[in-house]
Amino acid sequence: SHGMILGEGGEKMSKSRGNVVNPNDIVAQYGADTMRLYIMFIGDFEKVATWSDEAVKGCKRFLDRVWNLADQVTDEEGVSEKNAPIVHKTIKKVTDDIDTLKMNTAIAAMMTAVNEMTANGVTKGDMGILLRLLNPFAPHITEELWEQLDFAAKTGKMCCQAEWPGYDASK
Repeated sequence: SHGMILGEGGEKMSKSRGNVVNPNDIVAQYGADTMRLYIMFIGDFEKVATWSDEAVKGCKRFLDRVWNLADQVTDEEGVSEKNAPIVHKTIKKVTDDIDTLKMNTAIAAMMTAVNEMTANGVTKGDMGILLRLLNPFAPHITEELWEQLDFAAKTGKMCCQAEWPGYDASK
């Protein structure tokens, strides 16, 4: 899926150099969603990318922010007025980027959206859209939050089965 992945020193990863990263260690320390998210965030699929333990930690912090954002959700069902522009822009960006395999920029767009939602406040409607967009990248955390926020009971579906959100180009 990717071009070559280089070790932290910029050298080709190999057992003989002792610079390979064991994914089991990353999963044990940070969780499977962090590992999945980082692999997709590392860069363009066709290009060489350098592994960064700091960037792995950044992906973990992002998922922690999503988790904490869920604690701030209000009961309002629709998209909030303050978040409407970023929500619709993010839906478009993530949808387009998934179609063109630009996962790294889709994740960056969601990071921006989480920053704005944190600053503006977040409705249940805002969060439901964010969870559906993030689900292909981090399925475990999104399914857990989907259930905790009662979307599963309301829709009768898991997050991965929910309808992909559409966007309003005027917003």
